[in-house]
Amino acid sequence: MSKKDLIENNTPETPEANIKKKPNKFIAFLKSRKAKRGTIATAIVAVFICLIILLNFVTGLLTDRFPSLQFDMTSSQSYQLQKDTSEYISKLKNDITVYVLTRESTFKSGLGASSGAQYFVQADKLLKKMDAKSDKLTVKFIDLSTNPTFTGKYSSIDWNAENANNLIIVDAGDNYTALSLDDCFDYDSESYNYSGTYAYTGTKIEQAVITGILDVTTADKIGIDIITGSGEDEEHYGALQTLLKQNAYSTKEINLTTQKLRKSSKIAILYAPTVDLSKDSVDKISDWLNNGGDKGKTLIYIPMDVKTSTPNLDELMEEYGMKVSDGLAFCTSNDYVVQNPYMFLTDYKNDAYTADLKDANIPTIVYNTRNIQIKDSNKASALLSVESSVGVIPFSVDTSELKSESDLEKYKKKSVNAAVIGSASASDDKKSNIAVFGSPYMFTGTFLNTTSYNNSNYIVNFCNTVTNRGDMGITIKSAGTDETELGVTSASTVVAIGTIFIGVIPIIILVIGLIVFIRRRIK
Repeated sequence: MSKKDLIENNTPETPEANIKKKPNKFIAFLKSRKAKRGTIATAIVAVFICLIILLNFVTGLLTDRFPSLQFDMTSSQSYQLQKDTSEYISKLKNDITVYVLTRESTFKSGLGASSGAQYFVQADKLLKKMDAKSDKLTVKFIDLSTNPTFTGKYSSIDWNAENANNLIIVDAGDNYTALSLDDCFDYDSESYNYSGTYAYTGTKIEQAVITGILDVTTADKIGIDIITGSGEDEEHYGALQTLLKQNAYSTKEINLTTQKLRKSSKIAILYAPTVDLSKDSVDKISDWLNNGGDKGKTLIYIPMDVKTSTPNLDELMEEYGMKVSDGLAFCTSNDYVVQNPYMFLTDYKNDAYTADLKDANIPTIVYNTRNIQIKDSNKASALLSVESSVGVIPFSVDTSELKSESDLEKYKKKSVNAAVIGSASASDDKKSNIAVFGSPYMFTGTFLNTTSYNNSNYIVNFCNTVTNRGDMGITIKSAGTDETELGVTSASTVVAIGTIFIGVIPIIILVIGLIVFIRRRIK
């Protein structure tokens, strides 16, 4: 062995040579079974979060594109179209475009409402569902600030009027009409007069749009004259007049003191006059009913619910085979009474005026009705009657003395008629009618703006029948939101729900996944 080898073999080892290299803990962990399991769990959580986000995104796109996929969980179905609306739109024959004159985001925010912005969210959903119901109807939002020439096409609309408040244009191509903010929404007028801001209380968007469509698609509107000048209360007949306008009837107020009923009108309405008509006014009605021998007219007479001396009107009623009795009708049958004996349901008695009713199982309701006596059954017949535990209390009787049902016995009758129709002619081809409805309250907003009773459907169907108009009536009630149930009720709620489902829930799942991951690592 050489000296060199001897020296190398006997050279002592340095301290570094005795130290072993420590493995990298992070790399070692990644190679461990625990890390592999944790990675798989993390990947699963990440994929699950991505799927939730994607599902929410796709669901949002689908419900925007197909509003019928939206699920309404409100007890009153506040975000669903009413049955009449759906049926009418699905049968549209004309191409209709509904232009909402603002950006959709502005519309949904309530147009600067002080309260009630949720009704605009509701209206937006209803408009989209109307659009989805028929390929004949299209809803478009038009921002006039970026489309200033849009209004030029609609030259007959006064765009500069201070009270115009035009919100929607219903366009049928050749015909169009404008709907105002007042047409489309209910609001607190006192609040507006006081503060100048809108506090909305409901949406009328369905009935407003349907009225607009009827207006632009009905070629020849049938005229209805509202007789004034005898103490009639506009507040009472206003709801009935609105209902008729919504069903494409052309109404006009006629004061018989200075005017005559229009020859072109087919119906005239005398709503609760507080005084008798003059002989001259009654003669004008008779001449109009005769129509030069062609007949074809109908007078709807609704007497007051208090004692009123009306000899001239009584004489006209007698010519048509009927008489308005003295006093108010009552009913004590539990099957008919609603709140008190003077408010009760009625039975339909003439199939000719119920054949086109959408649901003849829903009754009409009367309150403080006069009994209409049939004096000549060859001329007159009942429309609405009750034959169970009924009677008539004369106006001369002090009702405060009637303390029990037994006190009513002497006033009971076999039946009472809440409505009767009579004709002075025996010919079905050429006849005019007088229809007397005994209750002035049955056509007020209280009973017309509800689907619980058939008052609105019945009077529209009656008018359609006597004018040979066919079944084209539609009655839509104002819609509110049910805030006690699930459902989107405001613009801020939309954002909140979106944040919860797209942001908060995925983050919660991520945090839970990390906690599980860390706990598994520690173990």
